[in-house]
Amino acid sequence: MKMLSDHYKETFGCKVYKLSLDGGFTCPNRDGRLGTAGCIFCTGSGEFAEGGTEPLALQLERAKKRVNAKNKDGKYIAYFQSFTNTYAPVAVLESLYRQAIEPEEILGLSIGTRPDCLPDDVVELLAQINREKPVSVELGLQTVHDETAEGFNRGYKT
Repeated sequence: MKMLSDHYKETFGCKVYKLSLDGGFTCPNRDGRLGTAGCIFCTGSGEFAEGGTEPLALQLERAKKRVNAKNKDGKYIAYFQSFTNTYAPVAVLESLYRQAIEPEEILGLSIGTRPDCLPDDVVELLAQINREKPVSVELGLQTVHDETAEGFNRGYKT
């Protein structure tokens, strides 16, 4: 089994670090569309993300400073981890994603989201960006068993 860090090293020719960013996103299980309590994963993700109220350029700089001692090549993946990072109008998503990948040292984009929050227009946007820089999507599936998912308060069926 190959580690993601090995894949990045083979793909980009150097060590690559993910920079956790906060796009200020919420989730349909927090904003009232499906619920307001969130799921058991809400509080556990994104503890290293920069503040969502700050401009992305500032978040990127702070995140880079945090890993500079370990990252001699200075190459990164912009990583939106906290909450549902495809849960916004596509124009908002495009603006945030493009700001995040604009710097030359940002080699790609990684997005954490839910399987029920990937409408066709968002998938098309991700495909467009992927033609410019690699895009990976992390789906917070957690389980395929609906009974277990109800205990998680996930807010959607498999």
